[in-house]
Amino acid sequence: MSEMICLLVDDEPSTRTYLRAVLEEENFSCLEADSGRQAMGILQKIDGRIDLMITDIEMPGDMDGIDLACSVKAAFPAVPVIIVSGYADGEKLARLPKDIQFISKPFVSGAIVHAARKTVE
Repeated sequence: MSEMICLLVDDEPSTRTYLRAVLEEENFSCLEADSGRQAMGILQKIDGRIDLMITDIEMPGDMDGIDLACSVKAAFPAVPVIIVSGYADGEKLARLPKDIQFISKPFVSGAIVHAARKTVE
């Protein structure tokens, strides 16, 4: 299986490091962003050529993870998105496009691997 590219978006460096370690063991190459704006900049620069994006909901700035997911789906509809959060409420989750998977924090590495594999199949 060829290497897949995943964009990890989280304002916590330790979370990105953990996700990167888990996904690299599963043959993903990871790009990282610490905000929604930075993630959109990366996606625009590479014309959306990634296999998966995993983003947290709660991030500083004017674009949270749900806004980012909606923007990505509008600009690059083929990019699969997984949202992770420990603080998501029903109102926020109701804004998610239907084809976006949600995983609640804390999670075990197997949950991310399973979701990533299922999402990119």
